Amino acid sequence: MKKYEAPGVYVTELNSFPNTVVQVPTSVAVFVGYTETAIVDGKDVTGIPVRISSMSEFEARFGVGPMFRFDFSLQDGKPALDLEEASRFNLHAAMGLFFENGGHGCWILSVGCYGAGEPVLTKSVEDFGEPVWRELAKLQEPSVIVIPDAVLLSEEDYKTVSNRCLAHCTDLQNRFAIVDVFDGNRERTLDENDVISGKSGLRTLLAAEDMSFAAAYYPWLNTSHFGAGSMTFENVSAGTRKAFFEHVGQETAIQANESRKAAFDKAVKSLEGDDISEEEKCTTHKIMRGLSKRYNELLSQAVKAVSVMPPSGALAGAYAATDAREGVWKAPANLSLNSVVSPCVSISDAEQEDLNTPLDGKAVNAIRSFPERGNVVWGARTLDGNSSEWRYVNIRRTAIMLEQSIKAALDPFVFAPNTAPTWLMVKSVIENFLNGLWKQGALAGASSEDAYGVEVGLGTTMTGADVQAGCMKVVVKVSLLRPAEFIVLSFQQKVRKG
Repeated sequence: MKKYEAPGVYVTELNSFPNTVVQVPTSVAVFVGYTETAIVDGKDVTGIPVRISSMSEFEARFGVGPMFRFDFSLQDGKPALDLEEASRFNLHAAMGLFFENGGHGCWILSVGCYGAGEPVLTKSVEDFGEPVWRELAKLQEPSVIVIPDAVLLSEEDYKTVSNRCLAHCTDLQNRFAIVDVFDGNRERTLDENDVISGKSGLRTLLAAEDMSFAAAYYPWLNTSHFGAGSMTFENVSAGTRKAFFEHVGQETAIQANESRKAAFDKAVKSLEGDDISEEEKCTTHKIMRGLSKRYNELLSQAVKAVSVMPPSGALAGAYAATDAREGVWKAPANLSLNSVVSPCVSISDAEQEDLNTPLDGKAVNAIRSFPERGNVVWGARTLDGNSSEWRYVNIRRTAIMLEQSIKAALDPFVFAPNTAPTWLMVKSVIENFLNGLWKQGALAGASSEDAYGVEVGLGTTMTGADVQAGCMKVVVKVSLLRPAEFIVLSFQQKVRKG
């Protein structure tokens, strides 16, 4: 207490309100994968998490997407452009889907840079080693983790990275993983080669102590992220580009008059120099598009190939949008995805049954296309589908929010006197927080007593030995919202009277 010595009037302010619980962010994602570059303020940030808030900021710091490479070939006499898997990297496009579906602030951890032009980086499981998880563990804000490049690794490496991610979420218990199905663009075969239940399927590959901190979605998506003009002849590999030009030239000679053929040949000829400017390349591309139908067809084929994307980026954006619009307690399902043309595989009700309610509990949420409704997320289960407590995504994510919010609010009480006044203050702080959530509709119950309860004190949650040991035990009970996953509509004929 301050000692007063000089006569006068002294003003002091007394706190009328206790400390409050602040809800932690629920929709901040962290993306892990490969980028073109990783430079922030002239410093290499490879392996260091960086926060961004827009796609333009991402590209300013981490560059643009990879230079996809295609090999031209004739398959049974039909021309084709086959994507070189070494040139595929998913993170940039996943970021686009994230922001297009409602995402906002997020973190980026680049595990390596593929650079501009010809890719020189080889994807490896070592890029996702222990240093990555140590850096991620330091972050307090992210509550969702996405690794869209994991599906580009080998099957065994995908298994290693995905299980590391699940273990990371289980250990920290403050974030939720969105998992992509390996080879999720393939249709199910329901045999040992099945992408979900086969010997090397998702359910065989994924194994964690607690599967409730993750959800998986199937199938991959045909997206509209890449525009029709995003591919040119430069995306054809140098080794097969000559054959590509020859084939397109033959088609042009057959379908066009001599003047158009001469213009096409001149455009191709202009590319033989070593010092061709970007402007000249652009002009040549426009000429070839105007003269050759086959050229346009092959480039459209290339755009379609790179537009097949795993859904995790879009789902992370959908999570963020749902949280902002309705709250983390709303199941992120029965919502349409933006920039999606269609799921890669069409799924019927019967086919979804095994995805949703498998014997081993590793539920996989379906993405389906419905007439007049578009492409819809049609599932809200975690990979712990057999659990009566943690079956649904929104329940696990709401529990994470409650636990982390209350945990942070109780930090000031560490080393406070372990006495009744402290217990009363702790109980009041938590109850005020839960009451606010109940009024928002986050908790189930006709009254606050039905929705939540907080217990702390000697004889209720603690014994004298606990107090002597310096332990204050708090029990929080909440009634979380469960989604109406199955709506049963019954009709009965009413007997006419009179």
